[in-house]
Amino acid sequence: MPAPLITRAALKAAITARELNPHHPVFPTEFWTHPVVVRAVARLDTTTLIRQARTLTPITQEQLAHLTGLTQATVSRIEHGRTQLRDLDRIHTLLTGLGAPQPPALRRTDPLDGYTVRAVIADNPDGHTVVLHAPTQSITEALTHTPKPVATPLPPPPTHPEWPPPR
Repeated sequence: MPAPLITRAALKAAITARELNPHHPVFPTEFWTHPVVVRAVARLDTTTLIRQARTLTPITQEQLAHLTGLTQATVSRIEHGRTQLRDLDRIHTLLTGLGAPQPPALRRTDPLDGYTVRAVIADNPDGHTVVLHAPTQSITEALTHTPKPVATPLPPPPTHPEWPPPR
């Protein structure tokens, strides 16, 4: 049997800290990066997740129940494979209760992040559509409302000769 990733005293302290601060982690990072745990979380396999929590840490079924809002009997049934959580809300509650880090795919990111804005098309007060040159910035920064927009001058005209040359 492998050595636990966290001691009983440290686990108890982490659970107490989690009661005071819901963002405090219960398990160490090594637990969430363990290959079996990573696969279980990816597959939403609660049986394997609870078995690994009980194998890799000294957590009890009662402590798991306290953290997740499930009953101790439900935790036991899940651990022994007699029941499987199918409701995504309950699985999310279980993962949140155990302090699982949020996967990057589920973080609220803007799909346009990484692109930059160099100009904005807008209507001026006269009703004409104009192109406003903007400083290079991310889409998120460009779409963030600012109380007073910052005006930037147009770039200088090119200094190179016109190409193709006029005829």
